Amino acid sequence: MAIEHLEHTADLGIRAIGATLEEVLCEAARGLFGLMLDVSAVRACQEYAVHIEADSDADLLVEWLADLLAQKELTGLVFSTFDIRIDRRGTVPRLDGVAVGETLDPVRHAPRIEVKGISYLGLDVRPVKDGWIAQCIVDV
Repeated sequence: MAIEHLEHTADLGIRAIGATLEEVLCEAARGLFGLMLDVSAVRACQEYAVHIEADSDADLLVEWLADLLAQKELTGLVFSTFDIRIDRRGTVPRLDGVAVGETLDPVRHAPRIEVKGISYLGLDVRPVKDGWIAQCIVDV
């Protein structure tokens, strides 16, 4: 049997900017759903509570986005509004919050691409001069 490696470009990047770490992670989530659909058409009908711990701010971004993506896949919920708080009192950062949205409506939400996962490739979360920046690559 022969094996051939094929080049395949199946990635897109998200870069978010915010005044605080919480704001930049919320913007990254909005960017994730913005890749997949028209977030301006998503109504605030249901809340999904999120509780995540991770070893670093960068890991928190990946876990946060992966959790939201998993909810979309498992329940059909899509989100447009996010409210989170990050607690640094423990040994690792903890994110607690809510994502607000509704069940996917293919007519109103105009689905675009399907995001399959969140990658550690190109992962960067850090403070900058006027706030924070967060970026990652998603598999499509």
